[in-house]
Formats: sequence, structure tokens, C-alpha cells
Amino acid sequence: MKGKQLYERLINVPRVDTAAATFHILHNGQDFPAPVQLTSGAIYFLLLCDHYRIAPQEAFTIAKNLMNEHDGALATEFEAIRMYLREET
Repeated sequence: MKGKQLYERLINVPRVDTAAATFHILHNGQDFPAPVQLTSGAIYFLLLCDHYRIAPQEAFTIAKNLMNEHDGALATEFEAIRMYLREET
């Protein structure tokens, strides 16, 4: 899936599914040291952007918009992940 069709699906991706996948990636990587977690997450992101031919900045903007409510507050699903990060990693 490339181009406009992918873009349309990205801007309409379900928040709950995305949060669940984010938690899964986070949970499975927590045994690695923090620098490895951070760099591997960035590399994963860049490789996916390259594979799907979407500019990293555009994907980043879409993700940031998905994470936040209309008032700018972090969406509940992602606030829960933030709390998990504080307590478990």
C-alpha cells in the first residue's frame, strides 16, 4: 500500500489499536538498556517510513496528532503508556 491510500489510512488509524501496538513494542523492548530502546525505536520508525515511502516528518506529525486530544492534552490511551513508562522501565 503506497501513496495517497496509505496516507488516508494513516490519518484515520484507530487510536486504541495504535496504543495497543505501541504498548506491545514498549513492553517487549524493556529488557534492553534505555539507549538501545531509544535508538532501536528510532531506527524501526525510519525503516518503516522508508519501506512505506512516507516522509518521517509527515509520519511524526500524524502520530503526534493522534496522541493528543483536540485540547492538546495527551489522549487517555497514551497517558496510560506514559504512566507505564514511568513505573515499569
